[in-house]
Amino acid sequence: MRKIFLIVFFGFTYCPIFCQNQISSNVNDTLSVDALGSKIELENDLTKCEIWNKEILKVSNERKLLKTIKSDIRAYYQKAYCFSLINQAYFERERGNIKKEIEYYYQVIGESKGEGSGKVLAFTYSAIGKAFFSENDLEKAEFYYRKAIKLVTSDIDQTVLGQLYDALGHVFMSQNKFDLALETYLKSLSIKKPINNSNEIAVAYNSIADAYISKKNYDSATVFLKNGIKESLKKNQNYLLAAAYDNLALIAKERKNQGLYKQYSERAFDYAKKDKDLKLIQKTGFNLYKILEQDGKYKAALMVLESAVSAKDTMNKAENKSAILKAEFKYETEKKEILIKDLSQQKQISELESTRKTTLIYSILAGILALIAIAYFSFTRFKEKKANELLTNQLDEAEKRILIEQQATESELKALKSQMNPHFMFNALNSIQEQFMYGDKTKANEQMGNFTDLTRQILTVSGKKKINLSTEIEILTKYLELEKMRFSEGFNYQINLSNKIDEDYHQIPPMLIQPFVENAIKHGLLHKQGDKKIGISFDLDEKEENILCIIEDNGIGRAKSTEIKNKQFKQHESFSTSASNERLKLLSNGSENDKLMQFEDLYNAQNEAIGTKVSLIISLMG
Repeated sequence: MRKIFLIVFFGFTYCPIFCQNQISSNVNDTLSVDALGSKIELENDLTKCEIWNKEILKVSNERKLLKTIKSDIRAYYQKAYCFSLINQAYFERERGNIKKEIEYYYQVIGESKGEGSGKVLAFTYSAIGKAFFSENDLEKAEFYYRKAIKLVTSDIDQTVLGQLYDALGHVFMSQNKFDLALETYLKSLSIKKPINNSNEIAVAYNSIADAYISKKNYDSATVFLKNGIKESLKKNQNYLLAAAYDNLALIAKERKNQGLYKQYSERAFDYAKKDKDLKLIQKTGFNLYKILEQDGKYKAALMVLESAVSAKDTMNKAENKSAILKAEFKYETEKKEILIKDLSQQKQISELESTRKTTLIYSILAGILALIAIAYFSFTRFKEKKANELLTNQLDEAEKRILIEQQATESELKALKSQMNPHFMFNALNSIQEQFMYGDKTKANEQMGNFTDLTRQILTVSGKKKINLSTEIEILTKYLELEKMRFSEGFNYQINLSNKIDEDYHQIPPMLIQPFVENAIKHGLLHKQGDKKIGISFDLDEKEENILCIIEDNGIGRAKSTEIKNKQFKQHESFSTSASNERLKLLSNGSENDKLMQFEDLYNAQNEAIGTKVSLIISLMG
């Protein structure tokens, strides 16, 4: 569960809910602020949290300006107002609006005054530095980190000061100012050592080692990495241990010490698995896989590779889920703003209507002037009605656009699920493993590399809306090469491009063609005896607004395939085919044109099925 209102950054902890001031004459407002703060602290819904936080902003801003309340109560509202601004900055960061986040922090700086403002300002400067660092504006990040350091230097919290020097060192590393970074990290270490916090000391040792590695001073880097390992072992800091051993492996590789390279890589992978850090498991796993493969330990290499691929897949799913949650939060916010605008307009209309009635009464008493007034207000009312109709149409269009965007997101998520059949992945791995054990090891190595490249490419393009046609063809080629291993008899494929197509310029959604090719192999060629062929061709239509793709196989045909499926299990519509059909419709701006995807059965002169042809129309305008 998120702790939205309790803000922690570089060791600072602030919470306006539990201020030290005693509640006095303003009991209702102070209690409402406390109650809302408690709800925010326990809530997991960002939209609700922002609504409550804005209520605190409103109340605290009104009360802190009153001169009739006591100074300690005014200070309470001032502090609550500052921390509510910080929370608003957090909400903007969740939306990905870094510029708006920084604007809220600037407001905090303008509001921070009185006792305790030093810590609030130090936190705020640190947060601004972090925001600019995330935007790669390194000069401003350095400026605000230094301002935070000046404020914390006069405070007793040395842990915070050490962490700020770490952050400043990271800025210098990003600027390739390795000497400055090293000097800053050493300053951090000198501050942290007297505190005797082994975790913080280990972080400083690892950072210093990173700087030495960048300077190619491997002897000094090794000394600090080993010191960091000693500190990390005191409290079993597996993440820091994995990172340190990964750097030691890098140094051993640079020195061409294969024995130490393997030893350190194995330790890095083991500690990464203990820490369950997916990013480290992926990084160290791929390194160790290559070492084991070179040593001929193919079974162990395959197990490590599976762990690394699984970690990367889990990370991608988490990123997709996070992106969806952020999109939902942003959508709810925009919907709320539209509703507020609509209510405001309705209020204005009501006020105008009331004015019209009052004026009409006086117009009747005024005789001729009344007729003029009636005509005037009738014309005004007509204009208002037209304006309201226009506004209603605009709102309807906005709702349609939001619906189309939601459908596009859902369709893309469905397509991701269908992009790579898990059965194919396991079949391919089993085929490669059999080649290692009983077949051609050279071919097995080649196909293992092909499988790794294919998996990496699929993970890379899965988050993109469109990719170059050349990339799609490369993925299809690697996929077909892996499928080729499954057939004992001849299997041939061909991919053709017309002269109109520029494969490095024209773009289509990723993995759009693969589900149809997979269906052709699975349902058309798998049960066929003799030579098996599949052809894929790309062309442009006459207006050059659509790509025409044709997938043709010489399989058993749809009728025979359906008969086989009916004998095996209950027939159902292919998920990948329906998901791809949705994507084609969305590319054509929601068109219901049934010609976007067509299936054609092929027959010879004797009316015997000789294959299937699938025709796709892929819009370039979507």
